[in-house]
Amino acid sequence: MRNQTLFIRTVASLLTVTMSVLPIHAYANSGQNPDISSVGKEAQAFGQDLANSFRANSGSFQNGTISMPALKDGQFHINGGSQINVNDLFPGTSGGDGQSDSYYFPDAKKTDADMLQGLFDSSEDMDDVGNSAKGALWSDANSADPSISGAAYKVLLDATNRSRPNFSNDPMLNQSKDIYENIDLITEGFGDCTVSTSLNKTSFTTHVPEYERCERVTKSVGSCTITHNMGISSFVDTVYVAAKGRTWLTVEFDLTKGTWKTVDPTDGEYSVATIPKLDQVAICGESGSINKTQLVGAWDWIDSGIEGDVDSSVYYQVNQIPSCENGLIGVVQIQDTTESDSDDFVLGGKFEFRFINQKQDSWTPHNCVSDALQLSDGFCTGQLITTGGATNNTDCTTVNGVKICPNDDLYAALTPSPFPSIPTLATEVHLSAMQCNFNVGQMDCWTDPQGVEHCPVNDGKNLSSCQTYENNPQCGFISSACIDGAKGESGQCYVYKDTYDCGSDVEIPTVTKQEEYQCSGEIKCMGDECLDVSKSQSVDFARAVSLLNAAQFMTQDMTCSDSATDEGGDANVDQGCMVFGGKAGTCKIAVGGVQNCCEKPSNISLADYLNLIMAVPKLDGAVMGLQSGNSVKGAYQILREPVLQGWTEITQPFTSYIENISGAVDSFYQPIEQVIDELMDQLTEQVKEVMANIMKGLGQDAATQEAAAGGASKMAQEGMMDSAATWLSTAMTIYTVYVVTMVMIQMLYKCEEEEFTMNAKRALKNCSYVGSYCKSKVLGACVEKREAYCCFNSPLSRIVQEQVRPLLGISFGSAESPQCGGIPLDRVAKIDWSKVNLDEWLGILQQHGKLPDPSSLNLDSLTGAGSDFNIDGSRKNAQERTLERLNGVDVDKARRDLASEIFPDWDGSN
Repeated sequence: MRNQTLFIRTVASLLTVTMSVLPIHAYANSGQNPDISSVGKEAQAFGQDLANSFRANSGSFQNGTISMPALKDGQFHINGGSQINVNDLFPGTSGGDGQSDSYYFPDAKKTDADMLQGLFDSSEDMDDVGNSAKGALWSDANSADPSISGAAYKVLLDATNRSRPNFSNDPMLNQSKDIYENIDLITEGFGDCTVSTSLNKTSFTTHVPEYERCERVTKSVGSCTITHNMGISSFVDTVYVAAKGRTWLTVEFDLTKGTWKTVDPTDGEYSVATIPKLDQVAICGESGSINKTQLVGAWDWIDSGIEGDVDSSVYYQVNQIPSCENGLIGVVQIQDTTESDSDDFVLGGKFEFRFINQKQDSWTPHNCVSDALQLSDGFCTGQLITTGGATNNTDCTTVNGVKICPNDDLYAALTPSPFPSIPTLATEVHLSAMQCNFNVGQMDCWTDPQGVEHCPVNDGKNLSSCQTYENNPQCGFISSACIDGAKGESGQCYVYKDTYDCGSDVEIPTVTKQEEYQCSGEIKCMGDECLDVSKSQSVDFARAVSLLNAAQFMTQDMTCSDSATDEGGDANVDQGCMVFGGKAGTCKIAVGGVQNCCEKPSNISLADYLNLIMAVPKLDGAVMGLQSGNSVKGAYQILREPVLQGWTEITQPFTSYIENISGAVDSFYQPIEQVIDELMDQLTEQVKEVMANIMKGLGQDAATQEAAAGGASKMAQEGMMDSAATWLSTAMTIYTVYVVTMVMIQMLYKCEEEEFTMNAKRALKNCSYVGSYCKSKVLGACVEKREAYCCFNSPLSRIVQEQVRPLLGISFGSAESPQCGGIPLDRVAKIDWSKVNLDEWLGILQQHGKLPDPSSLNLDSLTGAGSDFNIDGSRKNAQERTLERLNGVDVDKARRDLASEIFPDWDGSN
């Protein structure tokens, strides 16, 4: 014990001494000694370097051997480290293992594939091989030195021999038992989720555009002066040198320092010089400029200060002109031309240099240059006269003391003259007043619907027709473009077409269907499957209506070629039919004049036209469905055939095609042919009445109203003879017959009938603008402008065309060659309708009171008094008609009686 105490004291004394001499406190107190901080940084850097070294040399695997890196001199190296055989870790996995197959497999030999090949269909042979392998494996496992496979099999054998306690009453399973026994109670906590559907009134805003176009004519004035600023500036400085000499004086000078020295050949006894010091940065430092030095001349230097007469029989030479390229270092030389070697004369001379700076030249002002450039376009006339500088392409000119001549380096850096008749070295050019009469002159002649020929002359004084739209706060500027044929080679546009949108925003009421999940329980998730109760599905009623309209109009706005016959089958029809087809049309405008045959009429009622295209096709379709050869006649006809005598009660509860059209109840006791004939007569009269009412509403007096009604009746009768599939085209024709007459009466200008017709379609929002072009036979003239449109049979047809063509990669062509064809049926199937926006159609319907209010839709409005088939005003809805037919009818008895007539042996038991 005492020895132990003595040992402890000895260690304590040793620690006391060592701690007093080690600088631990200094390192610990970083505020007193910064060394600890640097030590930490060094350690951090060492650690990072060590980590980078390990990442670069982290080991390798090759030929079944894993090589580990070795640490040497603070770095990891791939060579010199330890190596591990993969077979030692995972026996039998590497081909580099030298062990025999028996080391890993108990059979001590490779499997004989040929022997195994015939065993697949023999259960006995397979059992023999399996039992043999199992016996060999068991022997290997119980041997004194088992293989790896044998040792593994021994582990499995030992596991099977272990005891198996009964855990049925073990507390470990109490939690599971509790859950199982109370599963009904637990399930009450899970979400009892139900789906509720609600219809909510809402609305959205859409914009209905009203595009208006106008012209702006630009005419140059001229009467201005163009200045060619060649960008040249210069200054002159002089170098003075002299020497009491014989034959030679050569001086090298540095203008950046103002220094000099004599160089060979020099043989004078005494020399002087005066060298200017120049700012090299100011002379050479500006980027984008050209710097050049020219020798102005060399003369005698009389006032050099050296005694003696100046020798005048000398040569003055510049061996090196100072320039920015050589650092403004020059070399000048004076050589005596006489053979005398007398030292009585002075070799003195002054060398004058011009330092030139040339920047980018310019022709200004730009507006005057632009006017002058237009002379070559042929739209305007005027004169360009050179009033300063060179007057031809061979003369030189002097600018700021610098002489410039054609083909020298300063001339080559100049911008060539933009005007063919003006030389590049002209410094001033005057442009006379310009005459721009490109839009003045005779227009093409035409004949109006009354047979009167018109050949107006355009005075071209109205330079803008856009003031109306510029001053209207309802109209917003959309775009500006040059009319085809109104741009010259100079790039100047002389007639612009500006587009304004004078449309309005429309609030669209709609109903959305929403499905919401409601879960009463606390637990809404089970494992990784959860129900997102926040999600709901919404169906927009208004937009569904627009797509339904598109589908309906597709069947009514279809044309098929002659090759698309009934005999050809569906494939033939698909190839020959087009939907939403249109026609090209143009109208003329006097550019800058008053004649405007593109003006839309103001007396056309889009609401009436919507009534026409949405109501009359239903009636027309009903007539076509009742014509002979139509197989869809209703359920009562199917039941009629087995019955020998007319109609019976059994037919009354069934609705039919004819019943839905007529709304009658008692008429079914009449023969079917008579019913059809009566319905066709009634429907035809209804079409005439709808047409007449719409047309009469447009008339200005009783006479025109009656004329409109008569014309409508005739056209409606003719329209009934056509297929219902082309009804929209027929309706467009019928409607414009009268409208065009009224337009021609009201229009200020006498235009062609085709223009009146097209403008009427434009007023109905049926036309897409394609483009404008100058209608002229003379280059540089635009007296008459033509606007080109593709006009379709309804606003919806036009909207679908505008939306679908970009999706299908189809254009409307050019202004001079519009492409207005329909969409082939085989391509309709390729349309992604989710990308087709028909909100404009909804806006048009809402503006004119034609969008159905979802809240007002009911049986009576759809099938009763509100139906388009309510011909005599007494139509009952479908429910009322069905109840009347069932009143007093014993349906079961009628069914049994009819069945017994058809099947005499039937006893009515089932």
